Amino acid sequence: METQQTRKPLDPLEAEQMRAWRAFILVATRALDRLDHELQADHDLTLGDYEILVSLSEEPEHRLQMSTLAEKSLVSQSRLTYRVDRLEKRRFVERIWAQLTEAGLAALEGAYPTHLEGVRRYVIDPVAPDDLAVTTRALEAMMQALD
Repeated sequence: METQQTRKPLDPLEAEQMRAWRAFILVATRALDRLDHELQADHDLTLGDYEILVSLSEEPEHRLQMSTLAEKSLVSQSRLTYRVDRLEKRRFVERIWAQLTEAGLAALEGAYPTHLEGVRRYVIDPVAPDDLAVTTRALEAMMQALD
């Protein structure tokens, strides 16, 4: 079996590998775009905003240092300050640390059904139940390679 160490760096992808790569890009891009669009249309929250609120809601005191929040969020560190400022103007977070407010928690709870429905429709439901574990392992391996 050929490994990453034995392959030449410029070997082209085989046909099935190219299909997998293109499918991954299309699914990731379209799913994120649709989830973002639905959250914006229904709740005036971007997907990045939503993920910031989720990250804060999962903490015992609903707060994180900005550097930790940047590591956990789907937005780059350079975009985090802009997003947190925007959420602060809407009184969804307070900024000493990034801390979720009652209004932010209410916004998150209101947006949750839209987000969950979209994730199920675009990501979970299209995968056969028997394939979900394999798909998850493959995606986690990709994520680990990116870390």
